[in-house]
Amino acid sequence: MNNKAVTIIKEVLVAVLTIAIALAIGAVLVSVSGNDPVEAYQTLFRGAFGSKQRMSEVFVKMIPLSMMAFGVSIAFKAQLWNIGGDGQFILGAICGILPGLYFNLPPILLMPLSLVCGMAGGALWAGAAAWLKVRFSANEVITTLMLNYIASYFLSFLVHGPMMDPAGGDFPQSPNLAEIYRLPLFSDRLRIHGGIFVGILVAVVMLFFWKTILGYRIDLAGQGDKVATYSGMNVKRTMIITMMVSGALVGLAGWNEIYGVQYRLLEGLASGYGDIAVVIALLGGLNPLGIVIASFFFSALLVGGATMQRMTEVPYSIVDIIQGLVIVFIIARASMNLSFVKNLIGRRKSHA
Repeated sequence: MNNKAVTIIKEVLVAVLTIAIALAIGAVLVSVSGNDPVEAYQTLFRGAFGSKQRMSEVFVKMIPLSMMAFGVSIAFKAQLWNIGGDGQFILGAICGILPGLYFNLPPILLMPLSLVCGMAGGALWAGAAAWLKVRFSANEVITTLMLNYIASYFLSFLVHGPMMDPAGGDFPQSPNLAEIYRLPLFSDRLRIHGGIFVGILVAVVMLFFWKTILGYRIDLAGQGDKVATYSGMNVKRTMIITMMVSGALVGLAGWNEIYGVQYRLLEGLASGYGDIAVVIALLGGLNPLGIVIASFFFSALLVGGATMQRMTEVPYSIVDIIQGLVIVFIIARASMNLSFVKNLIGRRKSHA
């Protein structure tokens, strides 16, 4: 077994252990709240996997979350902290729906066009943050986060104003997409749709992405500006390209949500997916396989958690706490790894 395979296995095992510890602490909190943790987790499990409909909902959430996690992982690999998933998701949804609402084209032409528009919306929104970093040395954590608010308010303006559905009363939403433009459903009783094939394609592409020239340059950029510069690479241009590729995948998730689930623009469309995608990417160790596993877990947690809240007296905030614990353990893991490396270097120097 080569070193890369061993590293991947270790990352997966660490992710599983992180989830297990978070669930164990969550069980303690459920017990403190006066509820039975075994019953709560059984309800959560049944809520996620107890029927075809519920399993369908898990995959409905998993598709955009995994796409977004793949997107932010690309930026993270280059040490660019793309925290603007919600904004890029929203811009992808807005740009993606425009052809469907205003262009009268056959589906074979409109679907690829709308997909490209959705990816372009996310790419340009992330690219704006990258340009600010390159041009003014603006911190991308702050700019991507602030761009989330701009995108959210822009969406609110559209659904209350120029794109508001005249037949929708006072409800802030855009008109519905025509049925011929919607991604096909697997069944009339299930919400799982053809976007799952797009998600699978993205996952397959990500498996090979880091072996491409662009993937190699992004990975090299993550080693530091000096290393990248000495290799003859244009660091600033690579930063912008990296963020745009990252945003394009997040925008693709927005397109998927519109054409596969919502069929229209709504306020609160992103549902905090961007924050969850960051956790998924980190929990998965920025590895495609790890991200798929982590996105499946979080999707099941979100779907099952909603059922747990309805069927028991356990508050949904327990789900948020479990997510927060995962974040804490990820940060702690990174800190412990860093301390271990420093101690190891220190011991080697002392022996020398």
